Amino acid sequence: MQAHITAITLAVKDLDAIKGFYTEKFGWQILAENEKVVMLKLDNLVLSLCDELLFTDYTNISNNARSKSFYLTINLATKAEVDDKISRLEQNGVQIIKHPANTFWGGYAAFIADFEGNCWEICYNPYTAN
Repeated sequence: MQAHITAITLAVKDLDAIKGFYTEKFGWQILAENEKVVMLKLDNLVLSLCDELLFTDYTNISNNARSKSFYLTINLATKAEVDDKISRLEQNGVQIIKHPANTFWGGYAAFIADFEGNCWEICYNPYTAN
């Protein structure tokens, strides 16, 4: 699997305030946004700010002491690659948080966690070059 991280997503309590922080203090430009998600374009990375309730619903990552309120994304070229990678990870004993499924935004994604609760999205995004 490629090792190129394409996005970091943070669960946030106050989306408007945190959007203002990053756009005003850092000068980062908004790539896309809606009422629940703001995507900021960094050099070779997207920083997504996600309403914490949507974050939990989308990822199945609960907000508890063991889990983190962020995840890292690796985009793959096809849905089949996502299925294959998740299958191999599961066979190797990796915790699958959410099995591959079509997403609300038109992609295809699964979520896994390492043994310390750090979460990864393994994703096919039809809107980006992989």
